[in-house]
Amino acid sequence: MNELPTTSFYSTLLSEGSSILKNSILFPIIIIFMFPSCNNTPKQAEGNDKSITKIQAKNCYTYTSDKDSVFMDITVEEDLVNGNLVYKLFQKDQNKGTIQGIIKGDTLIATYKFRSEGTESLREVAFLKKGNTFVEGFGEVEENNGGMVFKNTASLNFNSIIILQPTKGDCNKLIIEKFD
Repeated sequence: MNELPTTSFYSTLLSEGSSILKNSILFPIIIIFMFPSCNNTPKQAEGNDKSITKIQAKNCYTYTSDKDSVFMDITVEEDLVNGNLVYKLFQKDQNKGTIQGIIKGDTLIATYKFRSEGTESLREVAFLKKGNTFVEGFGEVEENNGGMVFKNTASLNFNSIIILQPTKGDCNKLIIEKFD
């Protein structure tokens, strides 16, 4: 059973000689607020939460077609994302690098730092979480601080054919086997 706090304030209010609370309607209200809530279970937000699961684990995703492949592994901790991203697209140089970004609801927005043709570059990437897949987003870009960023992330188009599927197995081994 919970005990009342023994601070001088409460002692004064509750002492026999005190007339502050005698004959007052405040006494029951103060007593109610002095005791902790009977139901200490935190309430969960109701509704359909489409946000990306905020876990601390490495997850691998791949897209493959006849001539193109994309690989992404990410680690999500709270709203922060870190990982690797590799593009191996037909008749283009392979891009291989790291991503660092944040999660906004069901959308991953990250800076992709990669090497292509011996040059290091930066560009913003976006992926929409749909079920257990990630769909790459595209939109108008502009140069900012030496990299390419989306002009307006709210107007991104997520109708891409590049849909990354979850991949089981060792992410590091997969990237070496398929993309090195």
